[in-house]
Amino acid sequence: MRSRISLFALLLVVSSFVLPLVAHAGIPFFGPIIEKGWLQCPLGWWAVITVVNNIISLLITLAIVFVAPLMIAWAGFLFVVNPVNASGKEQAKKVLTHTIVGIVIALAGYMIVAAIMAALYNPGATSGKTTLGVWSNLITSGGLSPCIDLKGSVAPPVVPPPTVTVACSISPLSPLTDSQAQQMEGGQTVIWPNNNPMLQRCVNKFIGLVGGTVTSAYRPQAYQTHLFEIRDRWCTQELKSNSNPVCNALKSTVSAEVTKHFGSSWSCGAVAATASTHGAGTGVDISRSAGDYSRVAVVARQSCLDWPNYSGDPVHYNLISGCSCQN
Repeated sequence: MRSRISLFALLLVVSSFVLPLVAHAGIPFFGPIIEKGWLQCPLGWWAVITVVNNIISLLITLAIVFVAPLMIAWAGFLFVVNPVNASGKEQAKKVLTHTIVGIVIALAGYMIVAAIMAALYNPGATSGKTTLGVWSNLITSGGLSPCIDLKGSVAPPVVPPPTVTVACSISPLSPLTDSQAQQMEGGQTVIWPNNNPMLQRCVNKFIGLVGGTVTSAYRPQAYQTHLFEIRDRWCTQELKSNSNPVCNALKSTVSAEVTKHFGSSWSCGAVAATASTHGAGTGVDISRSAGDYSRVAVVARQSCLDWPNYSGDPVHYNLISGCSCQN
C-alpha cells in the first residue's frame, strides 16, 4: 500500500513539472519540420535554427506519445505478472522510474539551460552596435524572417516595360495569288490571248498611223484589284503624304509599286476597281511620247478605238463595239 502511495506521489510531482513544460515547448509536435512557404526564398540562419528546434520537438513528441506509454505499460505488465517476485517488481520499478526521469529531463532541458544561462550569460553585453539581448534568441528565430534579406547584395532584375506594337492604320497590299497576275507583276504586262481578236489588229493600225507603245492589254481581275489597291493606298488614303514612322515600310513598298506601274510623275489618275475594259478584253494602254495630240482622237476613231482621255490616265483606249478594223 505504501509503495502505491509513493508511486502516485511521484506521478503527481512529475505531472506538475511536465504539463507546463509541454505547453511551453509546443508538444505534441507532428510537423511540418520545414514550412511550405520557405521553399520560395533563400533560407538563412534562423531557418536552420527553427528546423533544428522542430526536429527536437518531434523527437520529444515521439518519446512522450509513443515510447513513454509503451514503457509504462511494460512496467505495469511486470508488476501484474510478478506479484510476489521481488526481482520482477524491482525491474518494473526501474523501468517506470527511468521512463519518468527520462521524460522529465527531456522536458526540463529548457529549464536547466535557463538556470545555467542566468548565472553565466550577460544579456547587456555588446559587440560594436549589437547587444546580445535575451539568451533564448540564440536558439530561436527571434521573430525574424527565415529568408535571407537580399537587399543591397543582389540587384533586383530589371523588368523591361511591355512592348506595345503599333501598326500602320493603312492596310498593306493584298498578295497576288493568280498565276497571270503574278506573270504580269513579274514584267510581262502585255497579254493578248484573252482579248477580243479585233483589238490587237486595231491597235497595230493606230500605232502605225500615230506611233506609240502598248504597255497593257488584258488584265485578270486579281491584277486590276492590285492596281486599284495601289491607287487607293497612295492617293485615297493619302499614304504619299503620311509621315507616321510606323507607316514608313508600307509607304516605301507602295511608292515602288506606283513608280513601277504608273511612273514617278503619276498624278493619281483613275483606276477602276472592277468592270474594267482590260478585264473584258476590250481595253488597252498605249503610251505615246509628247507631241501632237490633235489627231489622236480622229485616228483612234479610224482605228475603231475610243480615246476617253481620262484625267491622269491619257494612255487608255477602248475598242469600239461592232467596228471592223480593216486596213
